[in-house]
Amino acid sequence: MTRRTGWAIGGGAAVVLAGAALWILWQGSTAPPSERPTPTAVATTSAPAADRAQDELDAVLTACAESTESVPPERCGISIPWGTEFAAVSGIRYRVEKLPMLELDGDSFTAGGGVLVATVTGTGQDGSPRTETYRTENWAVRGDVEISPEKVEIDIW
Repeated sequence: MTRRTGWAIGGGAAVVLAGAALWILWQGSTAPPSERPTPTAVATTSAPAADRAQDELDAVLTACAESTESVPPERCGISIPWGTEFAAVSGIRYRVEKLPMLELDGDSFTAGGGVLVATVTGTGQDGSPRTETYRTENWAVRGDVEISPEKVEIDIW
């Protein structure tokens, strides 16, 4: 037998073996539907802490803006410089144009970049009825945050 014939027979045998291996692998990967494992439900996790804290802050500040009292609500980060124009205030209406964006820092937070508009009505220093609108272009709040798997608590300073 010549060397060339030996190589031809060896090469042919290698091709046959490779083909057989591929056929076996292909047959093993196509199990009938009754034998395929059933998919399991994907576990869901709660949103990341910063997203959950932002949602809670948004809810707190939105509730603060619903106040109709004659003084700004406490622990909402709202201050209005109405003291020089009004002798008495009878009501304040708030409008949130943009909520502040929260940044976590351990167990505290800062949130800035919000826009808050407050319309104050009452009696002016001269005794006549008065209405003024104040706009805060960079409404910012700070406070403490407690995050657990069950809840998020925001405490604005």
